[in-house]
This record gives sequence, structure tokens and C-alpha cells, in this order.
Amino acid sequence: MGLRYSDPYIQVILVGFICFCCPGMFNAVNGMGGAGQADPKTADDANTALSVTFTLCSLIGAPVYNIFGARVIIPAALTYVLYIGSYLTPNSGFTIATGALLGIGAGFLWTAQAGIMMSYPTEAEKGKFFATFWMIFNLGATMGAAISLGREWSSGAAQAVSQSTYIAFMVIMAVGAFLAIALLPPGKVIRADGTPVSLHRFSNWKREAIEILLLFKDWRMLILIPLFAGSNWFYTYQFSAYNGGGYFNLRTRAFNNLFYWMFQIFGAGLFGFFLDWKVLGERKRRAFIGNTVTLVFMAALWIGCIFVQQKYTRESVVALKADPTLQMDVLSPGYAGLVIEYALFGAGDAIYQGFIYWLLGTMTNDTERAARYGGFYKTIQNAANAIAGQVDAIRTPYMTELAIAFAINGAGLLLAYVVCFTVPDVTEEVVDNLQGVEGETKLVGGALENEAAYTQPTDREDVEKGDF
Repeated sequence: MGLRYSDPYIQVILVGFICFCCPGMFNAVNGMGGAGQADPKTADDANTALSVTFTLCSLIGAPVYNIFGARVIIPAALTYVLYIGSYLTPNSGFTIATGALLGIGAGFLWTAQAGIMMSYPTEAEKGKFFATFWMIFNLGATMGAAISLGREWSSGAAQAVSQSTYIAFMVIMAVGAFLAIALLPPGKVIRADGTPVSLHRFSNWKREAIEILLLFKDWRMLILIPLFAGSNWFYTYQFSAYNGGGYFNLRTRAFNNLFYWMFQIFGAGLFGFFLDWKVLGERKRRAFIGNTVTLVFMAALWIGCIFVQQKYTRESVVALKADPTLQMDVLSPGYAGLVIEYALFGAGDAIYQGFIYWLLGTMTNDTERAARYGGFYKTIQNAANAIAGQVDAIRTPYMTELAIAFAINGAGLLLAYVVCFTVPDVTEEVVDNLQGVEGETKLVGGALENEAAYTQPTDREDVEKGDF
């Protein structure tokens, strides 16, 4: 039987292509260091503003998604176009303001994405759905990085990317925003057994506020805070210190950027399917194995990076920026090891994020709860990212930035072992607010425990949640 348009896998692929065009292209620009600008301070400040509003809107993103449905992605995605367009002007204040607006849009987009990606697959396919989404999403960043590299290869002594590069990104982002029109409401997304992925009625603000507050009483969420915090903290060091600190010239930054996002694809593909591999045992065992692989991989990366960081400091790169001919080039001796380290950072990011999504996916199969978990994750992630941006903005020594990122990643992954002990082989959870069901009922592995208690609703509004 071929894939249907209403198949959950097709819908996740579609979300992947939306993120391919919008966050993917944003990452391609950011990955060049300082968003491709000669002075990274404006990008640092814009990213801090983005992280603050992203933090707040991730927390309310789940209620917005649960009340209005996936179509909130359309206006959310358009904020990416506005942000990149701000770099066509010399007004740093405007760029920072659009960064704050982008944080609002990104909060809604990524919470909707998390709810879809974690709840649409069956329990046996959580890793596969993550891998598929992350590979498509980062194919966008890879292609965006290739566009940048092609345009900036002959840049010579230039320190900032051309305006035509930003315009190309804006066009692609606009296509992604309107692609969201094609998303189906959760009630119309049907699994192979004929059941919809969501049976929920419309939610309401009071119910959502209570459920969000209850997340702060969930000990698993609280103990995972360091893991969530570390998941974007390292971006500031990698993009603004390693790649954008001044050690590399512009075309080399673009070259590094291409390999960073390319290796995200490899990391996500291998690790996502690895987590679903039943040969490794039941889910709890796979959780421990996945946690250990992530910890060892990230530790090796940071230890290797210490040797690279010893080559330059904030002070030593001042002379390099004054004379770009002294900067590291793709043809310079010793460059190969540096690009390999940066490429493996890309793979490490995919592995780290993949483990978080998979672990959260073992806790729920419910679309509403998955969105709330994803929103909580993004809230902590971006609150930490805002702090990391300012740690760089106050010109903290690069080696100190490296040590902080290493410590947060290590602490988060060690604490995650506690949550791994709670991973069930089949998730059982109590849910409410379902169509045709009075009061609470139980989901076992994402299916109603008592199918006989479910009566098909006749109200079209109940059936088509989010279809407006």
C-alpha cells in the first residue's frame, strides 16, 4: 500500500520541508558567523532578543497550537523573511527588533513542529520520524550554505556577505511559509490502522494554562533542564567563536558552514534509525545506549576542540581581522583538521537534539501533551541561548566559552540517565478532552485502551480540529 497524503509520515515530511525553507536557511546564515556580517555584535544582540521572545512564546506556543492548530505555522514562518530582510539595511536597531519578532514566530513554529514530530509516529518509529525531519530540515541549511559558499568563494578580503545572498534566502523562506497551507489538521491525519493521530476537541486557554503550570511540577521535566539548556548553548561558541571569531576568512567560514550542516544530515540519519533498532533491546535499554553514545561523542568533540582553541584568542584575531590575508583559508596548511572538527560539531548537534526528541517521545503519544513537552524544551533551550549570546557579547575569552558549553552538555547528559530509568516499553497515559469520550480515558501505545467507549462525533468542528 502506497503512502497517502493523510499519512503521518507524509505530513512530517511536509513539516520538514517548511523548516528546510525557513529555520534551515536561517541556520545557514547564522552558521557563517555573525550572520555573515563583518561585526558579529549586531547578530549576537539580535539573537539574544530572538532568544528572549522565543523563550516566552515557546511556553505559550503549545496552547496556541492546541487551540488553533498547525496553521499558526504560516504567519510564524513569515517572520523569518522579515528578519533576513533586516540585514539589507545598515540599521542595527531594526535588525535587533526583527530578531525579537522572529523569536515570537519561531516559538510558535517549533512548538507545533515538536507536537507533530513526537506524536504522529507510532512508538516503533519515533527515531525514524526524527531522522527524516532533521535530514530534510538540515538539507535546507546545507543548500543555503552552498548558496553562500558559491557567492562568497571569490570574496577575497570581503568581511560581509553580499545583499544578493540575503535576497536569495528571503525568496526561499517565503516559499516555505506558504507551503504550510498544505498541512492537514491532526484529526485528518490517519495512521495505517485507520485511526486519526488526534482525537482531541478544541482546547481552551484556562485548560492550557493549568497544563503548562503542571509541567513545572513534573520532576522529569525539571531534571532535564540542564540537558535542554545545553542543546543550543553551544551554537554561540560554534558559530560566533569557532567559525566567526576571526580566525577564518569569509569564504572559509562559508566552507565550514557547508560541512557543518551536511554532517547534521548524516548524524540525524544514522542516530535516529539507531534509536529505533530493536536489536539493541527494549526501549529502556536503547535509552541508556543512546544517552551513552551522545555523552561520549560530545565529550570527544569538546576535548578535541580544546586543542583547536589554543591556536587563537580574542586578542590574537584582532590582527587577523585587520589583514584578512593572514586569516586561515581553505587552502592553508593544517586546515583539514579544523573543518573536520567543525563538521563533527554538526553531527553532534543532530545526535544531541535527536536524543532529546526521542526521549521526550517515550513519555507521550498524545498530540497536546507532546506540544507542551516540546514547548517546555524550547523555553529552556532559548532561555539558555539568550544567556550564551550575552556571554559572547561581553567578550568572554573563547576558551572560557568552550569550557562552559562542555560543562553544561556533560551535566545535562549525566542527569538524563535518571530519566532513562523511567522509560517504559509501551507508554500508558491518561488523557481527556477527547471527541466522543466523556471524562478521562487511557492511551496505551497511542491507541485508546477501550475503543468501545469512543463514539464517532457528528459535529464537524469537533472532527476538524484546527481546520479554520
